[in-house]
Amino acid sequence: MTPSRRQLLAGAALTASAALAMQAQAQEKTASPAPVAGPPAAGDEEPLLLFAQHDRPRTTLDGLWAYILDQNDSAFRKPNARRAFWLDEPQKVGGPVVEYDWSISPRMEIPGDWNTRDPSLEWYDGPIYFHRRFQAPAETGGRRFLSFEAVNYHAVVWLNGQEIGRHEGGFTPFVFEVTGKLKAGENVVVLRVDDRVGPETLPSLDFDWKNYGGITRSVWLVETPATFLRDAFLRLEGGQIVADLRADGPAAAGLEVSVAIAGLNLPLSGKTGPDDRARLSAKPPRGLKLWSPETPTLYDVTFKAGEDVRRDRVGFRTLETRGRQILVNGKPRFIRGIALHEEPLGAQGGRVMTPPEARALLEEAKALGCDMVRLAHYPHTESTVRLCDELGLLVWSEIPVYWDDVAYESPRTLALARAMAAEMVVRDRNRASVAFWSVANETPTHQARTTFLRHVVADIRRLDPTRLLTAALNKNIDVGGAKAGQNQFVVDDPLAPDLDVVAINQYEGWYGPRTPDQAKTVRFSNPHDKPMMMSEFGADALYGERGPKQNRWTEEYQAWVFEETLALLDRDGFVGVSPWVLKDFRSPRRWHARYQDYWNRKGLVSNEGHRKLAFETLRRYYAGKAS
Repeated sequence: MTPSRRQLLAGAALTASAALAMQAQAQEKTASPAPVAGPPAAGDEEPLLLFAQHDRPRTTLDGLWAYILDQNDSAFRKPNARRAFWLDEPQKVGGPVVEYDWSISPRMEIPGDWNTRDPSLEWYDGPIYFHRRFQAPAETGGRRFLSFEAVNYHAVVWLNGQEIGRHEGGFTPFVFEVTGKLKAGENVVVLRVDDRVGPETLPSLDFDWKNYGGITRSVWLVETPATFLRDAFLRLEGGQIVADLRADGPAAAGLEVSVAIAGLNLPLSGKTGPDDRARLSAKPPRGLKLWSPETPTLYDVTFKAGEDVRRDRVGFRTLETRGRQILVNGKPRFIRGIALHEEPLGAQGGRVMTPPEARALLEEAKALGCDMVRLAHYPHTESTVRLCDELGLLVWSEIPVYWDDVAYESPRTLALARAMAAEMVVRDRNRASVAFWSVANETPTHQARTTFLRHVVADIRRLDPTRLLTAALNKNIDVGGAKAGQNQFVVDDPLAPDLDVVAINQYEGWYGPRTPDQAKTVRFSNPHDKPMMMSEFGADALYGERGPKQNRWTEEYQAWVFEETLALLDRDGFVGVSPWVLKDFRSPRRWHARYQDYWNRKGLVSNEGHRKLAFETLRRYYAGKAS
């Protein structure tokens, strides 16, 4: 989508993600949304996310949480005993008045976004406090962590009345250590969740999806040994199987570490150095089976760091560019993609995505003939990426540096983007399906923005040199110089030299003056010796709206846009495409009462899963590309 498109669609926006974890001593007393100090830059420190958390002893804190709406943000701006919800104080005879009672407050199922869990909160933006009592398992001499898979957007966390940390961003995980802070028996955790965004958040004030607020992914109490495997990164790189391991704890230096891959006899063992890290490598055996969309082979892997033994499933494959081609396992590949938001099929939308719901969406992508999904415009849940590993779907993962209003000159916003990118990469870099890290979508081309994004690109390359770096760029203005009747667009974004793959969003036939059949007059010129993808195109269609193909909002018009746009891909040397979008999704900036009703209708399937005509148009095109 392009600047001209946004001029046609001027409107408000709401919220989403990134990252930050800090310990705070003093209570914040400023105006809302409560400011949170900028996170540490990714280049300074990698986030603590607890490697292979799914394979660790852990207690779920999912379920019913009590909640209190604080629309005026009184408790946080002017805290006192009668409204300090995090203290969980009962009313005492003769004591000061307490104006809340968690025992009779309403309950909400967590994970959950309040916009769909409580109909009265469908359009609410602001702070809500959440409260849960839980029993802590008996101490084992190890360490304890509270782990949040995602909370949108600002989170402040208290345990037994003491603040333990804060996080900013709605789509990435964060962890706080609570060793020594748990009580025997019952404990209380309270969260202040505020979904409001502002000029320095990511996304900023203008974006095109619904801002679902709440504790939108699972919460866990996780146990580890005193010294444990903090992180591991296993991959095929430079003709070697390479494992980078990092320990954490009092015995982290000089620790015996090893990696065992089922079915492969590899000498991957050693000791951590003074920096608590170890790099292990070995030449892969001839029998190594590579992961690919056609054969998504995953190996059972056992990681050991002292007494900490963790298991995961990892695939091995190579990914590179050669000139204008993208190569997977050394073979050129045309990327057959589709974009999707993290919303399940259904009448309401919503942010919570269970594994069965994610599988249902990904199976629709497979039915299209896709070999890639663009997880727009923020990191989706980890279970979705793991399903892509199993199903053989390449992944484009992205951070919400989105549109024009980002504070590109703000050090705080840059630190936020870098931390969010680090959380995304560290969480998912062991997933063979992840092929593209994207740093932005449809951003301006001025110097402040380009410098901002170059910092993020450099961080990601340090964290993971094995994936392709990209961004969804705007097509530039018509530069002319083409043959009569043609329109020439050149990929001249100043960020392009820093990327591995240049990708363009364009909406010929929907936004702007051209009709779909005039798409054939458009030319795209790529002056870089790099692969070029079309990362977005599309048109709105209301499922069941039928008529002549010249009529906007009909399924016929949408299919027409697809037919004409797909025809130009081969002509101009594109090596992949990711149309917008798999499924209709909620967006408050889509106002048309008949056709949209606060839904973006560019989906190839309706929000309830009915396929539109353009679904078959794209399926036929991809069938030809796969043969």
